[in-house]
Order: sequence, then structure tokens, then C-alpha cells
Amino acid sequence: MSLNAVAPYVLTLVAGAMVAAQPAFNGQLSGHLGSPIRAALVSFTAGALIMLATVSVVAFRSGWPSPERIMNTPPHLFVIGGALGALFVTTAAWATPKIGTGSFFALLFAAQLIAAMAIDHFGLFGIEERSVTLMRLLGAGLLTLGAWLVVNH
Repeated sequence: MSLNAVAPYVLTLVAGAMVAAQPAFNGQLSGHLGSPIRAALVSFTAGALIMLATVSVVAFRSGWPSPERIMNTPPHLFVIGGALGALFVTTAAWATPKIGTGSFFALLFAAQLIAAMAIDHFGLFGIEERSVTLMRLLGAGLLTLGAWLVVNH
């Protein structure tokens, strides 16, 4: 298997491990600032500054998108990802200190997998259709059972 074929899997595993720590840090920040919304604002501001620096370096090498390309982008695409990210970060900062990191991620993974399978099955949001199979349903059921065990035991 080539590096190009393996890289998405490896980077996804690394990102998943890093994301596991994010709610713990944001939960601590929420306690210090007295609000999960303030913690989310600080988190997004830091992320935006880091991304601004990263994009600036990349744009220096490869250029910025043309004004026409920007104008042809549906307006909701400029907002929805950030809005969903804000919901996630704020919820994580609020819920994790209350239910623990394990319970938070168990519930999150189960909900994500069920929603992702529906998105795939119905081809929502421009995603290519990928039918739900009995084995995929079994996998989702086992993950949901695992989430229940983590939360309740």
C-alpha cells in the first residue's frame, strides 16, 4: 500500500487521538473563564489565528482562490462548518466536565456513526450514496451498545 493510500487513515487516527483531549482542555478553560461559550470563543479564536497563519503560508506558495471562485461558492458553505464546529466545541466544553471524556465520546461516536450512515445511505449534502448493509447496521448497533456500556457502567 502506498503512502498516499495509507496517509488518510493514519492522519485520521492521529486527529482522533488529539480530538479526545480537546474537550478536557476546553472543559478546564470553561471552568477558568466561567462559561463554555467563552471557552469555545477562545478555542475558535486560537484555531482561526493558527489557520490564518497556515493558509497564508500555503497561499504564498499556491495562491488564493480567484474572486470568481469565491463568488460562485454557495453562501451557506462559508458558515455551516464553523457553526457546527462551534456547537461541538461548546457542547464538549460544557458536557465533558459533567459526564466525563469517555461518556462524552461514547455518545458522540454512536451519534456520529448513526448520522453518518444516514448521510451515506441517502446521499445527503452532496455525498455519494453508500447503502446501509446488514453488517454496517450490526457495527453501528455494537458501537451503540458499547456507548451504552461506557456511559452506564
